[in-house]
Amino acid sequence: MYMKYCRSFLSLLLALAIICVSGCDISTIENAFGLGMNSSTKEASDAEKTSVEIEYFDSTDKTDERSSHDSDVSDDVSLTDEPTADYDTTDEELIYDDANKLYSVSCADPDRITISFAGDVCLTEGCSVLNYIKRHDNNMANSFDEKLLNRMVGSDIFMLNNEFPYSTGGAPLEGKMYTFRAAPESAAFLKDIGTDIVSLANNHCYDYGPAALKDTFETLRDISMPYVGAGENITEAVKPAYFKCNGKTIAFIAATQIEGYANPETKEATENSPGVFRCLDTTRIKQVIEEADSKSDFVICFIHWGKEKNDLVMSWQQSEASDMVSAGADLIIGAHSHCLQGIDYIDGVPVFYSLGNYLFNSNTQDTCLVTATLDCCASDAVDIESLQFVPCIQSGGQTVEAGDDEWARIIRYEQGISYYAAIDENGYVTYSSSNHNTQHGMNTSPMREPEEKESDE
Repeated sequence: MYMKYCRSFLSLLLALAIICVSGCDISTIENAFGLGMNSSTKEASDAEKTSVEIEYFDSTDKTDERSSHDSDVSDDVSLTDEPTADYDTTDEELIYDDANKLYSVSCADPDRITISFAGDVCLTEGCSVLNYIKRHDNNMANSFDEKLLNRMVGSDIFMLNNEFPYSTGGAPLEGKMYTFRAAPESAAFLKDIGTDIVSLANNHCYDYGPAALKDTFETLRDISMPYVGAGENITEAVKPAYFKCNGKTIAFIAATQIEGYANPETKEATENSPGVFRCLDTTRIKQVIEEADSKSDFVICFIHWGKEKNDLVMSWQQSEASDMVSAGADLIIGAHSHCLQGIDYIDGVPVFYSLGNYLFNSNTQDTCLVTATLDCCASDAVDIESLQFVPCIQSGGQTVEAGDDEWARIIRYEQGISYYAAIDENGYVTYSSSNHNTQHGMNTSPMREPEEKESDE
């Protein structure tokens, strides 16, 4: 397809190798983030992209697959570099190429690809989530029940929203009410739950400024964790990640359009400074989607948007989703509202407006895991075989799959805030010719306080 130069590229690498051998209180933050809080705003910058070695890893179980522990759009900005290498993926050797954002996974079923998505995750120092992990063998897997963990680890690809930087440096953005930062060693927890790729396109990855954001890139590269939605410059920030799976190519794009001002606190990347990929103006993201569509078999957009503490989908979310679909998006996943939002179909493309908080704080609230099963049998297409909305509950710094009664309640609730989508009793989502939304403009999101205040010790 688009990757044409494998042998020459690898030969060059071999030749080169031969030549070269010789500030806020955490409880206050958590209360504010019961279902979210509003952020204020500002704009952005770019640095020379660092070169990254191509690393290969052996394919075993998924948990062991990888090593280690808008303004105006400038016409002269290159949206995505053409990948310079093509690879044959075998069962013995998988691709991990950060320079080209090209990766591969070994799928459990040769005819299908399963991709799961989760919403907002926060591992900021001192928060209830991190404290729970530390009290339970320093293993993030213990923050989930077995059924839910099996769904995450059992997916061929699992993606979540990483809503904080990994760093010990930087300084909290002046004037920003809530700022998050996690220690670099916390990144290894992502591997405990089978994470394959994270989105950094959100309003907190820049909380400690450009230095901490650059530390985040280095930390994630160090543990072989692909990321999208932010970068050392605008070219890297907008660049999709491409996953080779069962002979097909899946493109992942992440962007944020919250902080809807010309000069937000979370800076957009520029030609020479780091930042995020902003999509308040959809001109650039449409170009990125069109390019990704020409280079892949299936395009996924993971978008940070919507109104916090509100399950009512804004008209501009629907308008932007429509723009992305027209550009070639095949599935749209949303986050940011810190509560569930509804599901829709736009011209046959599923849109999950917000997956809510997945593992964010100690508050008790509804959340979900979404799993897309893709049929890759056809030689020239990848189609959605099924979509499942899995009801979950976050509480006390952990998240579990909902039991029978709660499962049914959350399904009813999600159906009532969804549009042209039907959800059956098992959570499977399909297109519906009827609009199922019964909100009538009301915010119906249930907010429940923790039954017991958790100690941070």
